[in-house]
Amino acid sequence: MLSIFKPTIDKTTQKLVSPLASVSPNLLTLIGIVPSILFFILILNHQYGWALVAFLGNAFDTLDGAVAKRFNKKTAFGGFMDSTFDRIADFFLIMSFAFANIVSWQICVFLIAISYLVSYSRSRAELASGAKQVFAVGLIERTERLAIIFFSLIAYILWPNFKVLNLNLLEAVFVMLILLSAFTFVQRIIAAYKRL
Repeated sequence: MLSIFKPTIDKTTQKLVSPLASVSPNLLTLIGIVPSILFFILILNHQYGWALVAFLGNAFDTLDGAVAKRFNKKTAFGGFMDSTFDRIADFFLIMSFAFANIVSWQICVFLIAISYLVSYSRSRAELASGAKQVFAVGLIERTERLAIIFFSLIAYILWPNFKVLNLNLLEAVFVMLILLSAFTFVQRIIAAYKRL
């Protein structure tokens, strides 16, 4: 996994989290979907600069887990809700490019499907182990995928006519993400086979 993109709960994050002691992590999860919906709307209207700002709001998604951990508010339902809302956010973030006719529908559908399989294979393997093992194995996870999409959108704004094998820049990156995610999915199947 590309750990350089992995958020950590450092002292700065703890300071940000402290005022949220009385806030429900589940409420933060609900609020955390808003940036993805705004991103979807802004991409549809080809307002890419504002879409990038909305995309940065996805960092808010880490607050619910940080608050739950810091103030001992972790619950099984909270984990379920966080994971479920991450999938909803992924839909808005990835499929916005198809709805805006920037990336072909076929590519976006393949990317969303393999992204869901990467997540599902981890949660299913962990469930099969009785929650005794963690299956965060593989080359790329959600955090890396989102970071790559963010920087690729910046590149697309700067070079909208750049082509790779008759694909625009974002389409080429999405195809690369499909391949990396498929490789991760296979890695998780192998890990599950060896460890379960």
